[in-house]
Amino acid sequence: MTPTPQQRAFLTALTTTTANLALVARAGCGKTSTILLAVDAATQQNPRAEILVCAYNKAIADEVSQKLKERGHTDWRTVQASTAHALGFGLLKFVFKPQVDDKKVANLIAAQNEEVFSQYGSQIAQLVRYAKQAAFGFFAGIGDASAWYHLADHFDINGFDDTSSMDEVIQAAQTIYKLSLNQTDVVDFDDMIIFPLIKNLRVKFTKDLIFVDEYQDISPARAALIRKFLGTKGRIVLVGDDRQAIYGFSGADAQALPNGIAHHNCTVLPLSVTWRCPKAVVRLAQTLVPDIEAAPEAPEGEVNHIAGFDDETIASITKQDAILCRNTAPLIKLAYKLIRAGKPCKVEGRAIGDGLVALVRRWKVTTIAAFLTRLDAYQDREVGKALAKGNDTKVEEVEDRCQTLREIANAVQLQGKQQVADMVMFIQTLFADGAENVTVLATYHRSKGREWPHVYLYEHRTRCPSKAARQEWQKQQEANLAYVAFSRAMEKLTFVGA
Repeated sequence: MTPTPQQRAFLTALTTTTANLALVARAGCGKTSTILLAVDAATQQNPRAEILVCAYNKAIADEVSQKLKERGHTDWRTVQASTAHALGFGLLKFVFKPQVDDKKVANLIAAQNEEVFSQYGSQIAQLVRYAKQAAFGFFAGIGDASAWYHLADHFDINGFDDTSSMDEVIQAAQTIYKLSLNQTDVVDFDDMIIFPLIKNLRVKFTKDLIFVDEYQDISPARAALIRKFLGTKGRIVLVGDDRQAIYGFSGADAQALPNGIAHHNCTVLPLSVTWRCPKAVVRLAQTLVPDIEAAPEAPEGEVNHIAGFDDETIASITKQDAILCRNTAPLIKLAYKLIRAGKPCKVEGRAIGDGLVALVRRWKVTTIAAFLTRLDAYQDREVGKALAKGNDTKVEEVEDRCQTLREIANAVQLQGKQQVADMVMFIQTLFADGAENVTVLATYHRSKGREWPHVYLYEHRTRCPSKAARQEWQKQQEANLAYVAFSRAMEKLTFVGA
């Protein structure tokens, strides 16, 4: 491919300067192809340079690795694509030879006898998880109660019967955190990142050049681990889009990219011309991200609004289209409507499905009727707790989950089935990842990194921004989420409903 002017500017900075770089790549602007071009240029300049492309998840790492091999980079000792978790586990397995169990923290909590662990086990687990992603014990001290309170406030951890319980819960979380750090024969996925930092494991073979993709979504701990692999004279290239930072709720640093740029004193270069979106969609995206540009030869495209999914609209939906929504529950009802109309479809998100199955099995009941009775009581109890704490985020989360399960129960009962086991099977089928040759239904979060010719945004104005977004970082993430949703469309974007 012939590099664009912006790509040439980036490659020039890479090959003619020694500065650390940040490539701010807007949606659909070709960041992966730019990384590949950069690896080619770096290896041509110095064939012995050891280069790492650090990808956000294993699927992306495997894809980049394959593309690198197709371009002639077949020696993994010279050019390698990996995730931060794989890098960390590679250090751990030679020192501790651990087993991997992502229920490690839950098991440690269950083994404790004090009432606080049984009453607030979920909150303790959340605090421990966020503390690992913030690298407590490496940055903040484990015994620093103010740092734990900040985590609880920042991530809206709730469900306390009394605010006075917080001191006890934080002490319990500190206990579990220390127990987890001391247990080295079993590790969870967060340990793969934090153990090399806290245990100060040595990296024997560092890298001359590291590209970190999707930098806007990494946690402080992941950023620190990647830095361990950078040689003393090595360079780092941060690649990401600060306006696609949408995982702050799960432990990512909401300001990861600007913080990384400041830490590494990066020279910032833009990649702002999108090759994915038509001009009409770009104009809409510019209301949120003014510097994104349409390619000169981009088609005009369409941005439409329709009242709802009537029979005619459903008949026109193809397997190449996608229907996106801010929340999960509306997608369930719509998915079943599509299935009844003879339109094969899947709701993306196996992790969502696993969480729903866990709640379905929670009360050991066998019939759907008994389950729905338990579900009503659960919702009343959890919403009441959240309202008492003024936590609208948790209220929305609980209501969305419970309504999703009611929609699933209704769909199963319409098939003439009445058992909880039938709900489990329905969920596992509906939320299977990687489905092909079907219409995709997905939340905005699940759509990131994807693209489709025609994208429907379902009930966008009603649901995005979320009414639960009250802190400034949460409001910004909601705007980012809308930008992600808009920029999935390659030809046409259709708003459906209010």
